[in-house]
Amino acid sequence: MPQIILFLIFLAEYLTSPKALLFYDQIEYLTIVSTHNFLQVLPLGHFPIHPIFLAIFWITSRLVLPNLTAFIFGVISGLLMYQISKIIFKKGNFWLATVIFLLFPGVWLINTNLMTQSLQLTLYLFSIYFLFRKMKKFFFLAIIMMMGVDIGSIVWIPTVFIFPIIFEKEIKYDRKKIFQFIKIAAVSVLSSIFVYWFIYYFIRRDFSGSTEQLFAYSSSGVLRLVRNAWFSFIYSFGRLTPFILLFILFKRIRSKSELLAWIIFFTAVSVLGAFWAGDLMMRRIVFAGVLIALVLYKYLREKSFWIIVYLLPVIVANGILYYRGSSDIALTDMQKHIDKLPKGQVLIETHYLAPFTKYDGTILWIGQSDLGKIDDYLNSGKRVFITKQAITAPYMLLVGNNYHITSLGRVGESESRLLFKKYIFDAFKDNLEIKLFKGKQISGQAGEPVIAYDRSFWGRLARRRIDYGDIGSWVWAIITNHRDPIGWTYKDAGGVCTYCPGS
Repeated sequence: MPQIILFLIFLAEYLTSPKALLFYDQIEYLTIVSTHNFLQVLPLGHFPIHPIFLAIFWITSRLVLPNLTAFIFGVISGLLMYQISKIIFKKGNFWLATVIFLLFPGVWLINTNLMTQSLQLTLYLFSIYFLFRKMKKFFFLAIIMMMGVDIGSIVWIPTVFIFPIIFEKEIKYDRKKIFQFIKIAAVSVLSSIFVYWFIYYFIRRDFSGSTEQLFAYSSSGVLRLVRNAWFSFIYSFGRLTPFILLFILFKRIRSKSELLAWIIFFTAVSVLGAFWAGDLMMRRIVFAGVLIALVLYKYLREKSFWIIVYLLPVIVANGILYYRGSSDIALTDMQKHIDKLPKGQVLIETHYLAPFTKYDGTILWIGQSDLGKIDDYLNSGKRVFITKQAITAPYMLLVGNNYHITSLGRVGESESRLLFKKYIFDAFKDNLEIKLFKGKQISGQAGEPVIAYDRSFWGRLARRRIDYGDIGSWVWAIITNHRDPIGWTYKDAGGVCTYCPGS
């Protein structure tokens, strides 16, 4: 029975692995591995580099489609989770923990869309498995490879050692052994740091990106960091899961060592979950799904079946959105509209979509380029166009095939708003064309948002939300009378809304 269920889950993952690359970084990595030899790819890519990931991707990209590499890692992760569950619980329906793990939305996404975390999670599970089996050499290799995939693994490596503490009664692990493996992990981490230093100092000499990430962190207020960590958690594991988990922990934690283990765990979740970036944020904390799934089964046993029932609609909703044969891939659809634009002109696009945007002409990136050049282009006779995604980003930003998890809270605010206070806009084949305002006085309504909502019951939550199938999200939306916007634009310099969403 469990083998059949796991097979069906793996089959569903295969069918919902999109053919197109929908994660920003992977277009860059695919270009690297397809244009360089094996040794050359190791130090390449933006900060932080991922030498082990690129080395393995270099091999798999020559055998299967990129996202099928994620699927392969996902299958291995599922089988490892099954073995870890068996080691801990030994008998009973321990396989339920594996099903819960595989059905977590964040885990599903990285098992169907290739990211560095797709391999990193597999190695994380290997390290736990080798720790339980007391296989020192393989444990050393798993940790050093995990660090080689992403130096950020240094945050998650300490959480490997809380498993023997939390499941002490089930596996009766000798604590002296834990300290031996901690020493091995420390040597692995130091060795990895030395390799990184060698690459950066002797080969690359480029730390660009590190200061940018630190600035992004330091510029966020405490409340925003808390919000980001919370959103990352509920979108990764379901809106109801933290309440169930906290109730269990409140009832069950008795020893100081177990309390310390959970503090370490939630620290890792908070540190990485708090980081905002225009990407699939849930990927940063999917590792937490291993422990959460095991703990849910430990204390709920057969009742954990209801967690599976709760998670299934979330996965089904996203499965429909990502179905491999679907032509409804948002970024692909966007490119089709760009292809209809006259060649050799000027396109304005949000810099968040830079990896996915191709245009035979000049591209100005909102948030990066000097938009003061628009006047020069218009005065020289060039036509200037802007996509609808550029108007709503980043607050209705598409990442993968979903809306960005922290962006749906604000509407009517975007970096493109200033353009509407200066220019007039005409509709052009599902895009907008920017023109100089030749009137005497700019309208006092210029730049005012025009927001559209779907007034039907099903229009409360946008279909592209990752939690669209989450009953917890629907309960929240109904209680708060929340409605997601279906889009927005602004009144232009003439006080006109040329294209109104929903019209």
